Amino acid sequence: MRIRFSILFLSIIVLSCSVEKSEPLFRLVPSEETGVAFKNIVSSSADFNILEYLYFYNGGGVATGDINNDGLVDLFFTSNQSSNKLYLNQGDLKFEDISESAGIAGTGTWSSGVAMADVNADGLLDIYVSQVGDYKEAQGRNELYINNGDNTFTESAEKYGLAFKGFSTQAAFFDYDRDGDLDMYLLNHSIKNPAVFAEASTRFKPDEGGDRLFQNQAAQGKEGFEDITDQAGIYSSAIGFGLGVAISDINNDGWADIYVSNDFTENDYLYINQQDGTFKEELEQRISHTSRFSMGNEIADLNNDGLGEIITTDMLPSNPEIWKKSVVEDKSEVYKIKLGYGYGHQYVRNTLQRNLGNGQFSDLSLFTNTYASDWSWSPLIFDMDNDGFQDIHITNGIYKRPNDLDYLNYQSTSNEVRQRSQDELEEFLVETLPTVKIPNYAGRNLGKFKVEDISETWGLNQSTYSNGSAYADLDNDGDLELVINNIEQEAFIYENLSKDNSYLKLNFKGSKLNPFGIGAKVKVRTNDQELTRENFNTRGFQSSVAPSLHFGLGKAKTIDKLTVIWPDGKTQTLTNQSANQTLILDYQNAENTNDLNTKTANSLLSMAKNPFGFEHKEDDFTDFDREYLIPRQFNHEGPALAVADVNQDGLEDVYFGGARDQAGQLWVQRANGTFKAQSSPIFTQLAKAEDIAAEFFDADGDGDQDLYVSTGGNESEEGQLFSYDRLYLNDGRGNFRFSPAALPQIGSQGKTISIADVDGDNDLDVFVGSNIVSGAYGKNPQQYLLINNGRGLFKNEINTRIAKSNELGMLNASQWIDFDQDGDQDLLVAGEWTPIQLFENDGTGKFEAKAVDAFNQSDGWWFSLKATDINNDGLPDFVAGNLGLNNKLKASGDQPVNLYLRDFDDNGQTDPFVFHYQEGIESPFATRDDLIKQMAGIKKLHPDYKSYAQIKGPEDLLGNDYKGQALIKRAYTFSSKAFVNKGNGKFEAIALPDEAQFSSAMDFVTKDLNGDGNLDLLVFGNNYTFRNDYGRSDAKPITLLLGNGEGSFEPQTDYSLNTPETWGEYRSAQPILVNGQSMVIAVRNNQPPVLLKGG
Repeated sequence: MRIRFSILFLSIIVLSCSVEKSEPLFRLVPSEETGVAFKNIVSSSADFNILEYLYFYNGGGVATGDINNDGLVDLFFTSNQSSNKLYLNQGDLKFEDISESAGIAGTGTWSSGVAMADVNADGLLDIYVSQVGDYKEAQGRNELYINNGDNTFTESAEKYGLAFKGFSTQAAFFDYDRDGDLDMYLLNHSIKNPAVFAEASTRFKPDEGGDRLFQNQAAQGKEGFEDITDQAGIYSSAIGFGLGVAISDINNDGWADIYVSNDFTENDYLYINQQDGTFKEELEQRISHTSRFSMGNEIADLNNDGLGEIITTDMLPSNPEIWKKSVVEDKSEVYKIKLGYGYGHQYVRNTLQRNLGNGQFSDLSLFTNTYASDWSWSPLIFDMDNDGFQDIHITNGIYKRPNDLDYLNYQSTSNEVRQRSQDELEEFLVETLPTVKIPNYAGRNLGKFKVEDISETWGLNQSTYSNGSAYADLDNDGDLELVINNIEQEAFIYENLSKDNSYLKLNFKGSKLNPFGIGAKVKVRTNDQELTRENFNTRGFQSSVAPSLHFGLGKAKTIDKLTVIWPDGKTQTLTNQSANQTLILDYQNAENTNDLNTKTANSLLSMAKNPFGFEHKEDDFTDFDREYLIPRQFNHEGPALAVADVNQDGLEDVYFGGARDQAGQLWVQRANGTFKAQSSPIFTQLAKAEDIAAEFFDADGDGDQDLYVSTGGNESEEGQLFSYDRLYLNDGRGNFRFSPAALPQIGSQGKTISIADVDGDNDLDVFVGSNIVSGAYGKNPQQYLLINNGRGLFKNEINTRIAKSNELGMLNASQWIDFDQDGDQDLLVAGEWTPIQLFENDGTGKFEAKAVDAFNQSDGWWFSLKATDINNDGLPDFVAGNLGLNNKLKASGDQPVNLYLRDFDDNGQTDPFVFHYQEGIESPFATRDDLIKQMAGIKKLHPDYKSYAQIKGPEDLLGNDYKGQALIKRAYTFSSKAFVNKGNGKFEAIALPDEAQFSSAMDFVTKDLNGDGNLDLLVFGNNYTFRNDYGRSDAKPITLLLGNGEGSFEPQTDYSLNTPETWGEYRSAQPILVNGQSMVIAVRNNQPPVLLKGG
């Protein structure tokens, strides 16, 4: 029974759960030269293996530090099953193994992480080794080796109260309470069954194996540490599978905070220091999603703005074939269950959380293309080439891959498995686990969150099973070497051959109880950049770096200003220092000054108090339950928003559209700037209709504002009033009545409404653009051009006024725009899998498609359009909001994302297959399991995951005649853009700045916010409707772009725009005057509206 349980246990866990040629920057130095022949050998047995202990192949750690203060950085390696090793640096990258004489071999049988820190504050680095203890063959407790000053150590964990026995991963030393001494966070991991996930509230129940926080008593005149886990607000439960811990002043308030990476279902933890001896866990208030199987982590500044980004690693392969054979995201139903249990949004991928400067973070791993690096462990951020931008290194590989889907299928169905005896089955299952060596990853930071995979060019692409890693200047030549602990291979020591750029190295002479200045922050300013580093040394995975700081300076020869902020807030400033040297910063020279950590910025906009009692309440219908392959849901398109003076009192009022079974609401503005909900019985009677879009306009020519509301939701119930669009007529006083005869029966989801007099008869006509045929994703829905008879009765005449209107596509946005200045309104439309399309009005309301060069290969996933005059030349320009560039799908002119649409298996259901390019090969985006769910015949065509992973094009899945049979749609670009009207029917396409590409651009507001006479741009973003294998677009709710009046925009840092209060997925936004003040109102799905003031 034990064997069968292990098999099932493992299955459940993984199932639910262009550069010029140049000399390499790094040289892998052979052990014959270095004298470092350390190798972490891990041998399984019948009683102790990966089926018995899931972290059997997590490997060991590395610590770099100068243990004898001779100016040379020494090395410590942990071994899982053999003796740990200490190597003394002899200079010139030569080392001596002094493990035996130093007395650090240890008595434990399974070491994991290691940290060097001066625990007893005597000016010598001590060594703390984490252990797995009292579990099967792993016996031991954590060990503290106190440095005797003569290259020997005395194990003293019991003496200092740090002899924890359990399942420790790593320790981090830092002064959390700013009392001057070093406290310790101990990261532990559970061995409970992670497949049986409990309510998230379980994290509040202490467990003997949970994380710990130990307070150093030295500042109180006592020796040793005290466990203060509970009173400090640290979670210490059985659901914490801690694999990474990083210390940083995350919110820039001068106090050290903690980030913990948790494997499996439990959230990561973001502990914000409350400055009173306690922490508050705030991850879900500050971070929208995390890695699912979070492993190692790192915090450091990637864009030189003085703020630390957070990287966590996961196990998403970068190799497309391995990716398609591996367990990845939870199924939609499991994902929903976990959310219901109280867990946060998690995806199987590395995350790179950009620090927005106001305590909020947004994941840019997809934008930077750092999201997939395979089974990844240790992320390090350091300047590899001394150019002033910190680069990224990630260690990869697992000796046995338990997430291989063919293996899981084989071990649960194979007769060979069934025929094994209980005694030999477990050994057989371990032996047959796939083994694949994977290169490590190196990403060169090009600035502005552009990262280039430089692994091969820099000589760092050896295939291996790597785990812990650390950096240090081992040969004192001004660049950083890289040291890696491997399984079944000798440790790697990479010599850095950089010689083109300048550097600065800083050592610290700290306070009495913190001699190495742990926690100090340093800012270095040269003529062209300002760089920030923090002196925290636990980094990556199970590893720590020497307590010094290294700055690459590019071509700079002088440091204009250097400021150190010591852990207690005192500061020290140096000016006009030469580059290419080592400086010693002495705490004795520090002074009490104003806190230099606070970062401020001018705010053009701020959040006003919400005067509305409306909150959108989305229903829980899930499109994915019936359409398995669609990229996103279409049932969550609301709320609608419309602004106008409905009662003719000179004040602007607001209509909020409701979700299904939620009545829309009309809020009337009063003279003092407050709003009052107006009773509207007809809205309540038609509450079952889901409001997707709304527009006020004078439909019947009586001089007041009537209301058009389009109905949506991807739930097909045609034939009922709530399935059709509605026109409400105003009595002039803001009272509305439903006019069912005014419109034809419009049953498709009207995502966009645009109003204009298109036929020159002095009444207002309506274009309604639809984006979905219910239950048939990808098909072209019916579009509507409603011609007004002058009395508020409308007729759909689109087929006679726009040729091939049935081919317009899945439209999300439309605008009337007189692009040619001939006095009539032309039609601009865009949507998903569609290009930007312009239809020229002949003056009578008939339209002809206008060919525009700038629209060639503009097919994208467009969500919004806004006509405006960007460059002040009197010609109408427009901006267009796309999916953005922070997503898994990458589209280009020669490698588009493609949709192949047809009922391929003739079962009456449309089959939408999305293909994209990976390493030049067009392959399906969906998993094999989802493809089979959609079309069962695929199982016979591709009987295993290996076969599916080797698909080289649509013909391998859909047959050789797929082009003749399928409707093919493409997306060539996902970039949001501005289109500048050059006259004569020509436009110039200009990509919006990267800040506007980090999320889907759902709507725009254009207005001059800074008073310079140029139109600026507010971009409202985020879209949570995507399947979890695509991932939510949630990185940037609001972006402010300042216009230069020439067609270009510059992003403006505005800390008030992206806060917990303003976060969400926006649908629509409009300017509004409130009490005479210019404001912007915006609506979010499943949340209250937001009102912004300023500008």
